[in-house]
Amino acid sequence: MLVDHEEHEVVVTAVAPVGAMVRTAAGDEGFVDRAKHPSWWSPAPRAAVGDRMRAVVLDASRTPARLSALADDVRIARSLRHTTPLTRLCPPPGDAASVEWGPVEESLGLTLPADYRRLVERYGGGLFADTVWLLSPGCPDPLYDLVGQCAERAEDLADLWDAGEDRPDGLRDGDRLVPWAYVEGSGHVLYWLVRPGTEPEEWPVLLNEGRGPLWEFHPPLCSRFLLDVVAGTTTSYYFTDLDELVTPAERTRFLPLARITGP
Repeated sequence: MLVDHEEHEVVVTAVAPVGAMVRTAAGDEGFVDRAKHPSWWSPAPRAAVGDRMRAVVLDASRTPARLSALADDVRIARSLRHTTPLTRLCPPPGDAASVEWGPVEESLGLTLPADYRRLVERYGGGLFADTVWLLSPGCPDPLYDLVGQCAERAEDLADLWDAGEDRPDGLRDGDRLVPWAYVEGSGHVLYWLVRPGTEPEEWPVLLNEGRGPLWEFHPPLCSRFLLDVVAGTTTSYYFTDLDELVTPAERTRFLPLARITGP
Protein backbone atom coordinates (compact mmCIF):
# COMPACT_ATOMS: atom_id res chain seq x y z
CA MET A 1 0.00 0.00 0.00
CA LEU A 2 1.42 3.37 -1.03
CA VAL A 3 1.77 6.23 1.45
CA ASP A 4 2.12 9.95 0.74
CA HIS A 5 5.72 11.27 0.58
CA GLU A 6 7.29 7.79 0.25
CA GLU A 7 9.99 7.22 -2.35
CA HIS A 8 10.02 4.16 -4.58
CA GLU A 9 12.04 2.67 -7.41
CA VAL A 10 9.41 2.13 -10.09
CA VAL A 11 9.26 0.60 -13.55
CA VAL A 12 7.13 2.00 -16.36
CA THR A 13 4.49 -0.52 -17.42
CA ALA A 14 2.45 1.54 -19.93
CA VAL A 15 2.69 4.93 -21.64
CA ALA A 16 -0.08 7.24 -22.88
CA PRO A 17 -0.13 10.90 -24.03
CA VAL A 18 -1.23 11.99 -20.55
CA GLY A 19 1.45 10.11 -18.63
CA ALA A 20 2.81 6.71 -17.62
CA MET A 21 1.63 3.82 -15.48
CA VAL A 22 4.30 2.53 -13.12
CA ARG A 23 4.73 -0.33 -10.68
CA THR A 24 6.77 -0.46 -7.48
CA ALA A 25 8.95 -3.38 -6.44
CA ALA A 26 6.15 -4.42 -4.08
CA GLY A 27 3.67 -4.52 -6.96
CA ASP A 28 1.74 -1.34 -6.18
CA GLU A 29 0.41 0.53 -9.21
CA GLY A 30 0.80 4.26 -9.71
CA PHE A 31 0.54 6.95 -12.35
CA VAL A 32 3.08 9.64 -13.29
CA ASP A 33 1.46 12.57 -15.06
CA ARG A 34 3.51 13.74 -18.06
CA ALA A 35 4.15 17.07 -16.28
CA LYS A 36 5.63 15.09 -13.37
CA HIS A 37 8.25 13.44 -15.58
CA PRO A 38 11.61 15.18 -16.25
CA SER A 39 11.02 15.09 -20.03
CA TRP A 40 8.25 17.69 -19.65
CA TRP A 41 10.76 20.26 -18.33
CA SER A 42 14.05 19.24 -19.94
CA PRO A 43 15.55 17.46 -22.97
CA ALA A 44 15.39 14.16 -21.03
CA PRO A 45 13.94 11.23 -23.02
CA ARG A 46 10.22 10.64 -22.69
CA ALA A 47 9.02 7.78 -20.51
CA ALA A 48 9.10 4.37 -22.19
CA VAL A 49 7.91 0.94 -21.09
CA GLY A 50 10.63 -0.73 -19.05
CA ASP A 51 12.20 2.51 -17.82
CA ARG A 52 13.23 2.49 -14.18
CA MET A 53 13.20 5.66 -12.14
CA ARG A 54 12.84 7.00 -8.61
CA ALA A 55 9.46 8.51 -7.88
CA VAL A 56 7.67 9.91 -4.86
CA VAL A 57 4.03 9.47 -3.87
CA LEU A 58 2.08 12.73 -4.15
CA ASP A 59 -1.43 11.43 -3.49
CA ALA A 60 -1.95 7.86 -2.32
CA SER A 61 -5.72 8.35 -1.96
CA ARG A 62 -6.32 8.36 -5.72
CA THR A 63 -6.71 5.28 -7.92
CA PRO A 64 -4.15 4.79 -9.23
CA ALA A 65 -1.96 6.70 -6.79
CA ARG A 66 -0.28 9.81 -8.24
CA LEU A 67 3.51 9.87 -8.26
CA SER A 68 6.17 12.29 -9.43
CA ALA A 69 9.65 11.68 -10.81
CA LEU A 70 10.70 15.34 -10.53
CA ALA A 71 13.75 16.04 -8.35
CA ASP A 72 12.08 19.05 -6.72
CA ASP A 73 9.07 16.95 -5.71
CA VAL A 74 11.36 14.29 -4.28
CA ARG A 75 13.12 16.91 -2.15
CA ILE A 76 9.82 18.38 -0.96
CA ALA A 77 8.53 14.91 -0.06
CA ARG A 78 11.67 14.21 1.95
CA SER A 79 11.09 17.42 3.90
CA LEU A 80 7.49 16.38 4.65
CA ARG A 81 8.00 12.70 5.37
CA HIS A 82 8.95 13.23 9.00
CA THR A 83 8.04 16.87 9.65
CA THR A 84 4.36 16.23 8.94
CA PRO A 85 3.95 13.48 11.59
CA LEU A 86 6.20 15.47 13.93
CA THR A 87 3.95 18.53 13.76
CA ARG A 88 0.94 16.33 14.46
CA LEU A 89 2.59 14.79 17.51
CA CYS A 90 4.34 17.96 18.71
CA PRO A 91 2.40 21.05 17.57
CA PRO A 92 4.52 24.06 16.52
CA PRO A 93 3.99 27.37 18.35
CA GLY A 94 2.60 29.17 15.30
CA ASP A 95 4.77 32.27 15.65
CA ALA A 96 8.12 31.26 14.13
CA ALA A 97 9.91 34.08 12.30
CA SER A 98 10.57 33.89 8.56
CA VAL A 99 14.12 33.23 7.40
CA GLU A 100 15.98 34.50 4.34
CA TRP A 101 17.79 31.30 3.50
CA GLY A 102 19.95 32.67 0.68
CA PRO A 103 22.32 34.71 2.90
CA VAL A 104 22.39 31.95 5.53
CA GLU A 105 23.41 29.29 3.03
CA GLU A 106 25.90 31.63 1.41
CA SER A 107 27.60 32.26 4.75
CA LEU A 108 27.75 28.52 5.46
CA GLY A 109 28.85 27.64 1.94
CA LEU A 110 26.24 24.91 1.58
CA THR A 111 22.60 24.23 0.83
CA LEU A 112 20.70 23.19 3.94
CA PRO A 113 18.37 20.17 3.96
CA ALA A 114 14.79 20.99 3.07
CA ASP A 115 13.42 19.29 6.18
CA TYR A 116 15.60 21.46 8.43
CA ARG A 117 14.39 24.61 6.68
CA ARG A 118 10.79 23.47 7.11
CA LEU A 119 11.39 22.78 10.81
CA VAL A 120 12.78 26.25 11.39
CA GLU A 121 9.95 27.85 9.42
CA ARG A 122 7.36 25.97 11.48
CA TYR A 123 8.98 25.95 14.92
CA GLY A 124 11.87 28.39 15.00
CA GLY A 125 14.71 27.70 17.40
CA GLY A 126 13.84 26.02 20.66
CA LEU A 127 13.58 22.87 22.72
CA PHE A 128 11.99 19.57 21.65
CA ALA A 129 10.93 17.04 24.29
CA ASP A 130 12.61 19.14 27.00
CA THR A 131 15.83 17.70 25.62
CA VAL A 132 16.96 18.66 22.08
CA TRP A 133 17.76 22.27 21.24
CA LEU A 134 17.17 23.04 17.56
CA LEU A 135 19.61 25.69 16.35
CA SER A 136 18.24 28.41 14.09
CA PRO A 137 19.91 31.02 11.88
CA GLY A 138 19.83 34.64 12.98
CA CYS A 139 19.29 33.87 16.66
CA PRO A 140 20.54 36.78 18.81
CA ASP A 141 21.91 34.33 21.38
CA PRO A 142 25.11 32.85 19.90
CA LEU A 143 24.56 29.58 21.80
CA TYR A 144 21.52 28.86 19.64
CA ASP A 145 22.58 30.44 16.34
CA LEU A 146 23.20 27.97 13.52
CA VAL A 147 25.86 30.02 11.72
CA GLY A 148 27.72 30.98 14.89
CA GLN A 149 27.71 27.45 16.24
CA CYS A 150 28.95 26.10 12.92
CA ALA A 151 32.12 28.18 13.20
CA GLU A 152 32.56 27.57 16.93
CA ARG A 153 32.12 23.81 16.73
CA ALA A 154 34.50 23.56 13.77
CA GLU A 155 37.20 25.23 15.87
CA ASP A 156 36.45 23.03 18.89
CA LEU A 157 36.64 19.83 16.83
CA ALA A 158 39.87 20.92 15.15
CA ASP A 159 41.42 21.56 18.58
CA LEU A 160 40.30 18.18 19.90
CA TRP A 161 41.64 16.33 16.89
CA ASP A 162 44.92 18.23 17.03
CA ALA A 163 45.15 17.13 20.68
CA GLY A 164 44.84 13.48 19.62
CA GLU A 165 41.14 12.72 20.07
CA ASP A 166 39.85 10.23 17.52
CA ARG A 167 37.78 11.49 14.61
CA PRO A 168 34.50 9.75 13.85
CA ASP A 169 34.94 6.60 11.77
CA GLY A 170 34.59 7.12 8.05
CA LEU A 171 35.29 10.85 8.06
CA ARG A 172 37.07 11.65 4.80
CA ASP A 173 39.12 14.57 3.57
CA GLY A 174 36.71 17.25 2.39
CA ASP A 175 33.87 16.14 4.70
CA ARG A 176 32.34 18.68 7.07
CA LEU A 177 30.51 18.29 10.35
CA VAL A 178 27.82 20.94 10.66
CA PRO A 179 25.90 21.22 13.96
CA TRP A 180 22.13 21.56 13.88
CA ALA A 181 21.17 20.79 17.49
CA TYR A 182 22.53 19.90 20.90
CA VAL A 183 21.18 17.96 23.85
CA GLU A 184 20.18 19.82 26.99
CA GLY A 185 22.26 19.10 30.08
CA SER A 186 24.62 16.56 28.51
CA GLY A 187 26.52 18.66 26.00
CA HIS A 188 25.92 16.12 23.22
CA VAL A 189 26.00 17.79 19.81
CA LEU A 190 24.06 16.66 16.76
CA TYR A 191 25.76 17.17 13.40
CA TRP A 192 25.13 16.61 9.74
CA LEU A 193 27.91 14.72 7.99
CA VAL A 194 28.27 16.90 4.90
CA ARG A 195 30.03 15.04 2.11
CA PRO A 196 30.91 16.63 -1.27
CA GLY A 197 28.61 15.46 -4.05
CA THR A 198 25.96 14.19 -1.61
CA GLU A 199 22.48 15.71 -1.57
CA PRO A 200 21.58 17.50 1.70
CA GLU A 201 18.69 15.08 2.26
CA GLU A 202 21.22 12.23 2.26
CA TRP A 203 23.48 13.63 4.99
CA PRO A 204 23.70 11.23 7.95
CA VAL A 205 23.11 12.53 11.47
CA LEU A 206 26.02 12.13 13.91
CA LEU A 207 25.80 12.54 17.68
CA ASN A 208 29.00 13.40 19.53
CA GLU A 209 28.81 12.77 23.26
CA GLY A 210 29.40 15.87 25.31
CA ARG A 211 31.83 14.49 27.86
CA GLY A 212 33.69 11.93 25.83
CA PRO A 213 35.08 11.04 22.41
CA LEU A 214 32.36 8.68 21.20
CA TRP A 215 30.22 9.21 18.11
CA GLU A 216 26.89 7.70 17.19
CA PHE A 217 25.73 7.44 13.57
CA HIS A 218 22.09 7.76 12.49
CA PRO A 219 20.46 7.81 9.05
CA PRO A 220 19.21 11.02 7.46
CA LEU A 221 17.23 13.23 8.23
CA CYS A 222 17.31 15.60 11.23
CA SER A 223 13.49 15.61 11.21
CA ARG A 224 13.55 11.81 11.41
CA PHE A 225 15.86 11.95 14.42
CA LEU A 226 13.60 14.47 16.18
CA LEU A 227 10.47 12.49 15.37
CA ASP A 228 12.01 9.34 16.86
CA VAL A 229 12.93 11.22 20.05
CA VAL A 230 9.48 12.76 20.42
CA ALA A 231 7.65 9.53 19.52
CA GLY A 232 9.82 7.41 21.82
CA THR A 233 11.10 5.23 18.97
CA THR A 234 14.71 6.41 18.95
CA THR A 235 17.46 3.81 18.87
CA SER A 236 20.06 6.21 20.26
CA TYR A 237 21.90 4.94 23.32
CA TYR A 238 21.96 8.47 24.67
CA PHE A 239 18.17 8.70 24.88
CA THR A 240 17.47 5.31 26.49
CA ASP A 241 16.59 6.93 29.83
CA LEU A 242 14.50 9.79 28.44
CA ASP A 243 11.26 8.38 29.91
CA GLU A 244 12.83 8.73 33.35
CA LEU A 245 13.70 12.37 32.73
CA VAL A 246 10.64 13.83 31.00
CA THR A 247 6.91 13.30 31.35
CA PRO A 248 4.74 12.18 28.40
CA ALA A 249 3.45 15.75 28.09
CA GLU A 250 6.98 17.16 28.01
CA ARG A 251 8.06 14.63 25.39
CA THR A 252 5.51 15.97 22.90
CA ARG A 253 6.05 19.65 23.72
CA PHE A 254 8.12 22.25 21.90
CA LEU A 255 9.27 25.34 23.78
CA PRO A 256 10.36 28.29 21.62
CA LEU A 257 13.63 29.89 22.64
CA ALA A 258 11.92 33.22 23.40
CA ARG A 259 9.69 31.60 26.03
CA ILE A 260 12.71 30.07 27.77
CA THR A 261 15.27 32.86 27.67
CA GLY A 262 12.83 35.79 27.76
CA PRO A 263 13.19 39.07 25.86
